[in-house]
Amino acid sequence: MRKLFALMSLLVIASMALAACGTPAAPAAPAEPATTESSSGTTTQPSTESPSTEAPAASADFVSKDPTTFVVAQSEVGIDTFDPALAYDTASGEILQNVYETLVFYDGEATDKFVPQLAESWETSADGTVYTFKIRSGVKFHEGGDMTPSDVAYSFQRGLLQGGYSSPQWLLAEPFFGVGNDDITMLVDEGASADDRDALSANDSAKLVAACEKVQSAIVADDAAGTVTMTLAQPWGPFLATIAQSWGSIMDKEWVVKNGGWDGSCDTWQNFYGMTSADDPFSTIANGTGAFKIEKFANGEEIVLARNENYWREPAKLARVVLKQVPEWGTRFSMMQTGDADLATVPPANRSQMDELVGAFQTYDAATNTYGPTQEVCSYNASALGAEKFTACAAGEAGNGKPFLLRIGRPGVAMDVLLFNWNIATSADSPNPYIGSGKLDGNGIPADFFSDEHIRKGFAYAFDWDTLIDDVFSGEALQPYQLTLPGMPGFFPDTPHYTFDLDKATEEFKLADVDHDGIPAGEDPEGDVWTSGFRVQMSYNQGNVTRQTIAEILAGNLSEINDKFQIETLGLPWPAYLRAQRAKQIPLMTGGWQEDIHDPHNWYQPYTTGTYGGRQSLPDDVKDQFKEILNRGVAETDPAKRAEIYKEANQLYYDLAVGVPLSIVTTHGFAQRWIEGQILNPIFSGAYYYTISKK
Repeated sequence: MRKLFALMSLLVIASMALAACGTPAAPAAPAEPATTESSSGTTTQPSTESPSTEAPAASADFVSKDPTTFVVAQSEVGIDTFDPALAYDTASGEILQNVYETLVFYDGEATDKFVPQLAESWETSADGTVYTFKIRSGVKFHEGGDMTPSDVAYSFQRGLLQGGYSSPQWLLAEPFFGVGNDDITMLVDEGASADDRDALSANDSAKLVAACEKVQSAIVADDAAGTVTMTLAQPWGPFLATIAQSWGSIMDKEWVVKNGGWDGSCDTWQNFYGMTSADDPFSTIANGTGAFKIEKFANGEEIVLARNENYWREPAKLARVVLKQVPEWGTRFSMMQTGDADLATVPPANRSQMDELVGAFQTYDAATNTYGPTQEVCSYNASALGAEKFTACAAGEAGNGKPFLLRIGRPGVAMDVLLFNWNIATSADSPNPYIGSGKLDGNGIPADFFSDEHIRKGFAYAFDWDTLIDDVFSGEALQPYQLTLPGMPGFFPDTPHYTFDLDKATEEFKLADVDHDGIPAGEDPEGDVWTSGFRVQMSYNQGNVTRQTIAEILAGNLSEINDKFQIETLGLPWPAYLRAQRAKQIPLMTGGWQEDIHDPHNWYQPYTTGTYGGRQSLPDDVKDQFKEILNRGVAETDPAKRAEIYKEANQLYYDLAVGVPLSIVTTHGFAQRWIEGQILNPIFSGAYYYTISKK
């Protein structure tokens, strides 16, 4: 299980990527991300990102009255924890990536290139299983302690042993323990005690010690040589991407132990397993090596970061960063207008107010996978959609001189997918309320209804993407053709995909053989789905207007194909919706995912062999086909070779119509024009303030 992330209709601005929590989409979970580039005014997850490093030079007219303090006016300021081993929400992640640091970090806006940070360099063994990091010397923690290789090894060991499925540790567990071994309890009792500290502690002490020793033998520090050696269970293509995120942050072992953390002994680690933010001593304190320290922490009010004057690199240009909770939009808008805020949360409903004050804009360029050059705005058309609202000035023509920069059109790092349950759970003792009669009699569907490939393809061709994108997202979304995203191995713009085509949908339904008599439905004299029709409920979590609309679009188009094809839309409270998913009772649903790392494994695993593959009741032979591809893909370290492997996964997902990718929202975010040096990277948890300055 992954930490659920919020499906919020509140989409916000500028500089963070809502990325640190790859999860099935939920209506409420972690704290709202701090400041983000806004994407779409719907109840889907916000697609957000850091603005470009190539921000326009601020003219004399766009000068901040306080260039040393960066103020972000947010609708809510709230983090879950400052413990890097536990934090799995983007609000916490933004603070961590500025206060703590990792061995490697993303190279500017690239999602697949890395540069040294706390490691000076690294080497990889020929077989791709051993990484040796040369640890940077002369780095001090905020509290004054010297960072050593032992601190590095301890930080990773502590995280893996703390484990728990409410944390991001599954992302590190699989590389070290093997595919499918996504928690430390898998090494103790095959996961029987997962998320249960008491049950774990009840295991034989020898098993507990052995699990700990396995972790410690896989991550070894050599203080004399200044190195840390990590030995993986198998080659892991996205390993650097995994440790570049906040859960790869390095902590001061001495400080952790002093403040009530694990003492490093294999006799005691189980006492710290499965931490929650409420009982974690590091939820409210931090001691990193980063460019900023926490000066003030008032959850629900304000978080202030102060410049670390003893930073191992040149100190940050900003003296302070203030994340201020300002619940009312009118107040935030006023702060932006007066220059008292550099960034602010902008609800989609109020986006037009900001649009009218845009003086320059950058549009996403798919060819380069980044924003294009800055263009001055000469005219504005409120009735147009997306970037078409703004007309760029011709050469030599003066712009409107308005104060805000807009960045628009970049695909987000989250996706909604139409999912079919191939073997819907039901029984005589517990009939399934979502499948009507449970028979092919026009009043329901049989449990194996969606195991028919032609049924799935018929549903796929019956979906109208243009209606969804125009009516729900006001044109600011894309139809994804595959589970992989731009900028990762396996993304191909020309990959096969389904389109809205009712004629093809009709053909597929007539080819179906739901009654298993060997005769296609369109030719079956005894009757099949084409003559009997069907009735099924498509559920969504209450309040999620986007998912409700998806169900309604599908229902309308299916009834147009055949008036005996009936979909009933049903909104459920989130707990009931989640329980029904886990019980494999929901026959047809929208499943959302937000990535943890910008890598195809983080997408294909949940949608085939993992979370959603399980909830779809995918047959073992189908899972095995994907598992074989994914195991090759994750073990390959050459990006070009990985791309060709995941191309196989793209094709198989399409051929079997396992699911149908529905939408990726695109950015629509604002910033003051005096801001400079922001790094565009959609995988960031939030703004990376070290590079930012203000005119």
